[in-house]
Amino acid sequence: MRKIIIAFLLLCVSGSVFSKDYGTIGQLFPIQEPDLLTFIKSRLNQMQKDGELNGIRKKAIENVEKHAVRPEAVPGLSPATADKSWLYDPTFIVNQDIQDMSGNYIARKGDKVNPLDKIPFNETLLFIDGDNISQVKWLEAQLKNIINFKVILVNGNVRTVSDQINERVYFDQAGVLTTKFGFQHTPVMVSKEGDKLRVTEKHI
Repeated sequence: MRKIIIAFLLLCVSGSVFSKDYGTIGQLFPIQEPDLLTFIKSRLNQMQKDGELNGIRKKAIENVEKHAVRPEAVPGLSPATADKSWLYDPTFIVNQDIQDMSGNYIARKGDKVNPLDKIPFNETLLFIDGDNISQVKWLEAQLKNIINFKVILVNGNVRTVSDQINERVYFDQAGVLTTKFGFQHTPVMVSKEGDKLRVTEKHI
């Protein structure tokens, strides 16, 4: 117990016993930090005067427009070397109860639901590489015989293809539909067959 008391006293007095004033070494300056908002405003004003801000704004707009008409290509796809076809079943299991605004149950948790039984689907989805001239020509030929359709690019310039075929064109951004349907080659046709979807890779 005595040892503990002595140790405690030593800790209490150590600050005064062992501290030493070494004086001032070198010149001291007051701490002055510029206001961050003032600095930013000043910098922006200078960039505006130099024309740098307009250059940055123009480049940003160009980048947005560029990615809008030519999004990132869906990776891992190549031209089909043979016809291949399979059925895609869109049925899924409901993970929670779904009710309408009046509280009526649309589906209950655990139910198996096929969207094709609930929502009319009479379109043909056509996936192509918009930079592939042969696929664009194939697309033009298909559109002569199809009434309801959607053209979806996995690569290429949306505006260019749209102008060429004179139709609205979509893009499978991030490969959401490509992954869902599971195809690895293009061009591809997707259409309804019974309660499923027929996915066909076409060799052209």
